[in-house]
Amino acid sequence: MSSRWLLLAVPLALGLAWGEAEPLAVFAACLVAIVPLVGLIGDATERIASRLGPTLGGLFNSTLNNLPELIIGGVALSNGLAPVVKASLTGAILANLLVSLGLALIVGGLRHGPQQFDPRRLAVNGSMLMICAFCFIVPAMFSIGTPEGTRDLSFEMSFVLVGMYLMNVAVTLLGGGGGTSLPDDADLAEGHAAMPIWAGLGVLVAAAGCLGVITEALSHALEPTARLLGLSNTFSGLVLLGGAGSLGEVLSGCQFARRGRPSLVLAATVGSTIQLVLLVAPLLVFAGRLMGQPMDLAFTGFEVAAIVLATLITRELIEDGTATWFEGFLLLGVYLILAIGFYHLPA
Repeated sequence: MSSRWLLLAVPLALGLAWGEAEPLAVFAACLVAIVPLVGLIGDATERIASRLGPTLGGLFNSTLNNLPELIIGGVALSNGLAPVVKASLTGAILANLLVSLGLALIVGGLRHGPQQFDPRRLAVNGSMLMICAFCFIVPAMFSIGTPEGTRDLSFEMSFVLVGMYLMNVAVTLLGGGGGTSLPDDADLAEGHAAMPIWAGLGVLVAAAGCLGVITEALSHALEPTARLLGLSNTFSGLVLLGGAGSLGEVLSGCQFARRGRPSLVLAATVGSTIQLVLLVAPLLVFAGRLMGQPMDLAFTGFEVAAIVLATLITRELIEDGTATWFEGFLLLGVYLILAIGFYHLPA
């Protein structure tokens, strides 16, 4: 990958962090270092998945698709930054639906013309997206007047969400006429050189470990950097952390679009968002309970509104089964509007 040279930022970021350099320098170096690490995790995951066969390979790729978001969220949560974790989840959802899908539609549309999606798969993904939006509305409604009570509500809801995810995977694997699609091994192998499974696992573990260490340093530098730049923690988590964690989906979506694979574009963007809500968010709630951190699914009203709007707009633009490069441009515009809104949101 062309971004491999950015791996030089990893030792630089660690050196700045351990040398107690200025928080702004540490934050910038860590943010750059996250980019190639996320790319390595995504690349290693796809290479391993292509070796495991269609069933196990698709399941492996789908399950680890959001590993960077899980690592970033878990480390930030361990440092007592639950609001930042929620913001990063919101940012990842917005980046997947608006940036990843938007760029993919632009790349695919300019190269291959209007993108055609499978109507059946599109209908299932659209319905799942609406359910995901609903999952954030319920805790937000019950948090009014009883914010403490939402922790138990979120904990109990998380079991339901994980159950829905497992059922979705089971239905998809069994081919029972529903569920969101898992990438096929032939699709995953395309464009990748052969790599032994042990080598892929080694790269995956090493990149994930480095990402955890870098995120730890980033978490410590986040608050002083936000104060210095006049940014809120919410904006920093939403745009910077959420965007960095979603880099893998952005790269995958553009790659699949360039190859003329709209079904895989849908899996890398909308499918990844569904997994983020049904699996990653509940796992972070469980992690918060174990760590004694106040992590729940009661997002702020602005975050819930942004997620619902992004879901409705995305579904509206692609529900007819055809999408053009101009619609991708519109999705990017919506993301910029929401980002500007969060920038001006008081801390």
